[in-house]
Amino acid sequence: MKKNAKKRLPGSKVKKQRKFTRKKQLQQVQYGIGQKMINSVIMALDEDDKIHIRKIVEGLDEYDLARLIEVLDINHRRQLVEILGDHIDPEVFPELNDVVQEQVIETLDEDQLVNIVNELDSDDAVEILEHMDDDEQKSIINQLDPELKYQVESSLNYPEDSAGRIMVRNFVSMPDHWTVKEARQYLLSDTELPDEFYTIFLTDSLTLHPTGEITLDKLLRAKGDEKLCNIMDCEIVPVDVYTDQEEVAHMFREYGWMAASVVDNKGRLIGVINIDDVVNIVHEEAGEDIMHLSGAEEGDVYKSVFGIFKSRSIWLITNLFATILASTVVKGFQDIIAEISVLAVLMPIVASMGGTTGNQTLAVAVRALATKELTASNTLRTIGKEFMVGVVNGLLFACLIGIITWIMFPTQHELSLIIAIAMLCNLSLASLAGILIPLTLHKLKVDPAIASGVFLIAMTDSGGYFIFLGLAKLILF
Repeated sequence: MKKNAKKRLPGSKVKKQRKFTRKKQLQQVQYGIGQKMINSVIMALDEDDKIHIRKIVEGLDEYDLARLIEVLDINHRRQLVEILGDHIDPEVFPELNDVVQEQVIETLDEDQLVNIVNELDSDDAVEILEHMDDDEQKSIINQLDPELKYQVESSLNYPEDSAGRIMVRNFVSMPDHWTVKEARQYLLSDTELPDEFYTIFLTDSLTLHPTGEITLDKLLRAKGDEKLCNIMDCEIVPVDVYTDQEEVAHMFREYGWMAASVVDNKGRLIGVINIDDVVNIVHEEAGEDIMHLSGAEEGDVYKSVFGIFKSRSIWLITNLFATILASTVVKGFQDIIAEISVLAVLMPIVASMGGTTGNQTLAVAVRALATKELTASNTLRTIGKEFMVGVVNGLLFACLIGIITWIMFPTQHELSLIIAIAMLCNLSLASLAGILIPLTLHKLKVDPAIASGVFLIAMTDSGGYFIFLGLAKLILF
């Protein structure tokens, strides 16, 4: 007879129960602020019912309140912030999209901003202050608590998007010669410890260089008389304070870190980067790259019409000149187009297929550069592979378009040969351009996600028209 046997549901019922529970949890997460709540808030804002608004949002955590603020239009957004006033948890502001954050901060007076920043960790405080103009920024910093003021000023001295900007100054560190008992006593007696932490960083007591780290669970399990240096994890890779945040994110992924120590130019431990900050970086950088490839910007959904127009028009103007270049190529062959008008019907097919092929390669190349997958050791192999993919695609679609053109224009057999050769050449060229352009820009320290698209359009359109019309002139005339 088994002891402590528990009554269990049949297998199918257990699965159904688990499925129901999981579904319910997902619904709670997904519908933390449902459309019904949003509509209620909008109605209350339209009626200026301040009591009802405060009652609706009273139970929301900082993340849900941030999402609620973001989904409202700009007028309702400002109205809600004014009504809630000092009742908004300061932790809400770092959760907001950068564009929305700026819009909300504009509605607050200086005293409110000082109170908000004083309640935040140094990295979140820096995130809010770095978007302000210099005078407003200095005025607020001068009114902060002395310790936070020092931390914020130090972080703002480092370049934007560097480890120094995103690191947290409030962390737990100890000399590595302490015993486990001394470490526990310190943790119990120090009232200035961070609200949440899982890793303790150990340093050399003389140089303050990081020597290792130890997790809380390991500290709790260890014997009191053991030295920290004997049980610590000493395989650490400190992050230089000037390291770019993309490189930091790459290091977290490669080493599987939950937290990383940040050191200054003398190797001294001055800050810590936590995994939650890195998740935000990955999300931010991925969003930026995707938007830049199309000439848009992250946060456009929250901007005004004029703001979106201003950010996109520069890319469109650049794209216009690339299109004009392609038109100039066509103009050089206008005499043969006038004589054989069917060429005007077929030539966009070649250019369009080249652009699509190039964009596929471009997307792969930009992502590989961002994730450090494209290195000096595999660059030539990757270029060759992408070129061969373009050649194989070119052969396939050359055959397809050749047959289709033969069927459409049975009396002009030469057109089938011309468009087939042009398709093969342009798709091969587009694949090569799709990887060489971002590699070249990366070598020149230019963000490939921003500039690659325009160069690719210019090359595939102009090249496609030139190859197709040039072959037509060579073969037909």
